[in-house]
Amino acid sequence: MTTKDSLLTGSAHVNGVDIAYVDKGEGDPVVLLHGFPDSHYLWRHQIDPLVEAGFRVVAPDLRGFGGSGKPQEPEAYEMRTIVNDVVGLTQHLGIAKAHVVGHDWGAAIAWMYAFLMPRRVDHLAVFSVGHPGVFSTPSIEQRAASWYMLFYQFPGVSEQLLRRNGWRLFKEIMGGEGDHQRYPRELAKPGALTAALNWYRANRSPAAELRVESNFPPVLAPTLGVWSTGDKALLEEGMTGSQKFVKGPWRYERVEDASHWIPLDQPQVVTELLLGFLGTERAAAVPTRRRRL
Repeated sequence: MTTKDSLLTGSAHVNGVDIAYVDKGEGDPVVLLHGFPDSHYLWRHQIDPLVEAGFRVVAPDLRGFGGSGKPQEPEAYEMRTIVNDVVGLTQHLGIAKAHVVGHDWGAAIAWMYAFLMPRRVDHLAVFSVGHPGVFSTPSIEQRAASWYMLFYQFPGVSEQLLRRNGWRLFKEIMGGEGDHQRYPRELAKPGALTAALNWYRANRSPAAELRVESNFPPVLAPTLGVWSTGDKALLEEGMTGSQKFVKGPWRYERVEDASHWIPLDQPQVVTELLLGFLGTERAAAVPTRRRRL
């Protein structure tokens, strides 16, 4: 990552991996989680406005991306492992509870973090990707839209096909969206492409689909779900269908004139949505654990 593409302020060794991060501002913490094939830099338009509004913003490069460690084994990217990365980083930074915001894979991690760690989440905002309970039984239309997830399952072969002819196939899959000119440069770094694809190999393989949990704890945090009309990879049903997994207050927003990369295509809209939502609602009660006799 070039200096001009980086806002990083620190790095910490947590859960067996080095995690680079942005930590900026003071106030109630907001953790921003990116997806594939991004880094903290996805949130460059939101970080300063959130800081100016009185929040402390933490935006890590999740494992496998940006300035963070890049294990080459697929099992290093299982969802619970990455949730524990976020737990470890927030503990390292002295954060007991935070607003959690995620896009793409970052949204998937944010959902899981919210229902596994309800006491650590204030408000939850998820962009593009709905609750894993919805994605565990995708419609045939959704399977067709996310065909590339199956294509990414072939170690070595997928990498060669994506790289050849000047990253032609990868560029066609991106379709000129997101930071499409920067992605090949970042993924060409040693181990980066395999690390990024391992997110899919660990969590979206046909075998992984058979392992999906059927009983999810409810999300208690106030939750904002956002989907964009130009998303070619994820259908609206994935986000609207997530409401049934949320026990806390639920709000859904549909953004026009944006591709899958909502924070880049509609940065002002995203900033306004976050500033108008974070810290405004009360969570559902956290159930007390019964004492074992």
